[in-house]
Amino acid sequence: MNRELRFTNPFFSIVLIFLLSLCCLLSCGLDDLPYIDYIPDSVMTDNTSARILLPSSYDEGYSSYFVRFEIYYRIYISGEQLSGEINTSALRSQINSSLDSDFASFRSLTDKTNTSNIPSNLDTTFSNRKFFKLVLEEDANIDNVLGRSSLGQTLDIRFSPINRAIPVLTLSNGNPYNLRRANSGPSVNFNPRPEDRFFLNHQDLNNTANATTDINADVATNTPTIPAYTYVSMYIFAVGKNPENFTSIYSLPTHIGIFRLAEAF
Repeated sequence: MNRELRFTNPFFSIVLIFLLSLCCLLSCGLDDLPYIDYIPDSVMTDNTSARILLPSSYDEGYSSYFVRFEIYYRIYISGEQLSGEINTSALRSQINSSLDSDFASFRSLTDKTNTSNIPSNLDTTFSNRKFFKLVLEEDANIDNVLGRSSLGQTLDIRFSPINRAIPVLTLSNGNPYNLRRANSGPSVNFNPRPEDRFFLNHQDLNNTANATTDINADVATNTPTIPAYTYVSMYIFAVGKNPENFTSIYSLPTHIGIFRLAEAF
């Protein structure tokens, strides 16, 4: 009877809870996972440009783990010609139902208030939604352009509304780079049309018949309309390496914005 009373005594229960909590705190301190802080939200101007202040080496995780930033995109065919910032579910759905569906699927990943959210395998996550890694023209390797030298820089992405104006990416310490679409991704290669792969609203790009895994795998189809327009949604995140086991680590992804492509002619 004495033994039973001893273990049901509130005092001993409190002591036991305290000791267990202390052990948990100590073990958590030993097993902390590598962490890279998220990228701030962009400042959008209509649906034509975005500006992002990239984290510096002083931000958490960037001096120890950072390797590069990566930008993923997907293009959407639409019968709507919208102006202004596209930032509501109604506007996204008005452009293309797949645009709003994709945005919703990434919402939990981009929630910066969720402190328990530790992303992994983001390249696969985005690829599974038919997003592809952005490419630059002029023989520029985007992994180098958005590597360590980009830390602390201001990143500008500009989709001019002027016909035939090729969208560009610019860092505050360098020259603009023309954006190009991908032609491959994990376990997939395709032959984009038009062949120049520029982000312009070309008839070969907004043709729903070309939105296949073999041709325009980076394009979400829609009900054919005349005229047809195209929009692109972009996300950015940081990629790092854990020096202990060389596995990749990721920041939370940040939605850059949704841009309307200028006419190709």
